[in-house]
Amino acid sequence: MSDEGRNRTLVALHGNFASSRWWVDLRADPPAGWRVLAPDLPGFAGTPHAGPVSIAGYADWLQEWLRAQEVTRPVLLGHSLGGAVALEVAARDPQALSGLVLAASAPLNGLVTPEENYPVLELLRSTPALLEASLGALFPSSRPANFADLLADGANMAATHYSGNARALAAWGVDPARLAGLPTLVVGGELDPLITPDMVRAQAAALNVEATVLSGRGHGFPQEDPAAFHALLDGFLRLLPTP
Repeated sequence: MSDEGRNRTLVALHGNFASSRWWVDLRADPPAGWRVLAPDLPGFAGTPHAGPVSIAGYADWLQEWLRAQEVTRPVLLGHSLGGAVALEVAARDPQALSGLVLAASAPLNGLVTPEENYPVLELLRSTPALLEASLGALFPSSRPANFADLLADGANMAATHYSGNARALAAWGVDPARLAGLPTLVVGGELDPLITPDMVRAQAAALNVEATVLSGRGHGFPQEDPAAFHALLDGFLRLLPTP
């Protein structure tokens, strides 16, 4: 594999209750000159998971996965929980990346779930109708065509992850100063009740970049409006220097 082939790689990281199938549109129509890789994080879609659930643990796994794939200086794209994983990897070694795309990403100082919500998270394990309603609420403008696949993958998440991922996000955070100089795109959805527009703008301000908030879209905006998201992504990637 050539250095150019390795370096022009976009690695897309899914969020909670999700899988690599959240990126089906992006993988089918990648940005010009780029390849898209989308792993299933540990405990999702059959990828084995062992030990405590933590953002640091996901980042350890991702760094090893990148080495195994012979990927160097990728752009990391992280959605929601995947954004926290991308931020953790970036904060460890920003020079190892070419850029960072944060799509409705967990905030830099973590995301605290109220204690009263944890019983509901556990109910999702055994209540398919509740899981469908919860996942459907991420797409207020329209459900993606592969919603049934996304729902199936959400239901197949490791049992440890229902409360474990929320605890992990509450315990995690990164220092934005460690990301100084790393080209970063920050995007959110206007109708997102989980990662609100104010949270998106605060994240962008901490990273000294502009935030983009897509009108009429929710937490799942990359799937609700793939054309708008791809246009933003293409514009960002074109500005990056060629390795």
